Formats: sequence, C-alpha cells, structure tokens
Amino acid sequence: MCLTAAAFAAFLNIIAFDRIEQQDGRVIVHATTREAHWVARGDEWCTMAPQIDRMIRFASN
Repeated sequence: MCLTAAAFAAFLNIIAFDRIEQQDGRVIVHATTREAHWVARGDEWCTMAPQIDRMIRFASN
C-alpha cells in the first residue's frame, strides 16, 4: 500500500507521537499488534503491512 507524501503526513498527524519512530530512511509505526514500516519510494510512502497481515491471517487458519 502506498500513500502520497501529503496523505502520509495527514496519517501520521492522527497517530500518537510516541508510536512513531524514524530510522534508516523509514518511518516505523508501532501498532497494537505489530509494527508497520513505511519506506519512501519517489513521491510516495509505501508499506507491506496489509499484505503481511493478510498472510498471517491465512496461515493461522
């Protein structure tokens, strides 16, 4: 999943500051279940979190 830089900034603004970490060119959002790593790709910020969550759900069935 990818978001434009403006949409990503809006997303980060609604998350508690203590749940956001920046390191090595990525932004890590510490969610309740696991972390979501966001990486810049051109003008967008992308994460594999939805795909990882889906794989985990199917693997546990």
